[in-house]
Amino acid sequence: MVYSANTNHSTSAQRTPHFSLSRPLMIILIIGSLILTIIYVNQQGIIATEIFTVGSSTNCLINSKQIDQNCHWYFLNYTPSVWESSWTDNIEKLQNIVCETLTNIDNLNKSALAVERLVELQKFGRNQTESNKQSSDIFLSRMFYQQKCINPITNISSKGIIVSQLIEPLIGLLRDPLTICNRVNTLPPSVYEGAILQSKRFFLLSVAAPFYIHSSTPSPNNNVPMMITSNSRDTNLLPWMYERSKLNSLDRETDMRKGQNILIDLGSSYFGNWNGDTTAGAGRWFYEYYKRFGVKFDRIIAYEYLALNPKTAWEQLPDDVFPVYTLINTGCEKSGKFSPWSNLKAIAKPYDHVVIKLDIDTPQIEGPLINEVLNDSTIHSLIDELFFEHHVTVKEMVRYWGNQPGSLKDSYILFTKLRQLGIRMHSWP
Repeated sequence: MVYSANTNHSTSAQRTPHFSLSRPLMIILIIGSLILTIIYVNQQGIIATEIFTVGSSTNCLINSKQIDQNCHWYFLNYTPSVWESSWTDNIEKLQNIVCETLTNIDNLNKSALAVERLVELQKFGRNQTESNKQSSDIFLSRMFYQQKCINPITNISSKGIIVSQLIEPLIGLLRDPLTICNRVNTLPPSVYEGAILQSKRFFLLSVAAPFYIHSSTPSPNNNVPMMITSNSRDTNLLPWMYERSKLNSLDRETDMRKGQNILIDLGSSYFGNWNGDTTAGAGRWFYEYYKRFGVKFDRIIAYEYLALNPKTAWEQLPDDVFPVYTLINTGCEKSGKFSPWSNLKAIAKPYDHVVIKLDIDTPQIEGPLINEVLNDSTIHSLIDELFFEHHVTVKEMVRYWGNQPGSLKDSYILFTKLRQLGIRMHSWP
């Protein structure tokens, strides 16, 4: 109200009663309003906030029941350990003195510690809560993944957490470092148990490998060991092993957790042995490794060039493998119906978990096949774990492989590139 200069103030005050707030009361009301606003905004934020759940059966790290976001995992990068880098950075020199280098005191101790840790993980997996060998994880390399989500209403994307998962390092002859070279008596005999020519102790598959969660940019001091279960069917099959292809983001209808687990064995021999050697058989080794961690293959396709006895081949199969096993008893070809990659693209989807083993002892065919994987995204985007025996000329292996095209340095380059594509690449013995 505006008063004129000649207004009787006392009379006006009586005619027009005023309600005035005291200063303390106004402050209290303002603070209360702010608190209510903060609570409201916070409640709305919770609905759209990424919620990390440990052991969740949905294994989507988003509260997708409240906001139907489209979330997927993407491969970020491959980070070699310091131990691996010491080999890759100097491989041109070291490829001529592999055993001499592996048996020096530093590499010998690292090899023993790494093998013991990998053997433990192969047996118990990442679920073992107490281990005195966990400090050896420093010798292992890492694959990094990140979750990203798209809000279907706003079409706004957001980046989620980053995880890194361990994998065996690329060192030495790219196989169990306590094999091939002469044994050293300074190590306890126990570390050589299982150190045979076809040793598979130096593998770390995703179903057993520990992983670490990073809330933001990867940092050595920002690691929190956690456990994520995938779903009720394959509790140790982690989501970035079947969700990480960018192709998945186009498919909003398919339940990624219902994909197939597929094993393609190129150069399979019999399921239970190779040339009568049960330690060299691939099919049974993969079957038992995955079964140990609750994962069953929905389909196994085996290629073998040498003629097998059909009755023997089928009798070796466990009862639960028999219905899902396909034996193609003919050689692999670079193209056409006998091309394994043509078959792969016909049966596999980006949300399937695919394991490939390639060892057909024929570099003229193996070389083009592995190069296709390297150069064709429609192939390598389908593969999660790849095992390959790269036959090259290196003096320690000449008695087994003879003189082959390429060098150990070429193997290091190839395996690193494939890991950099997001494939968990392993060297088959």
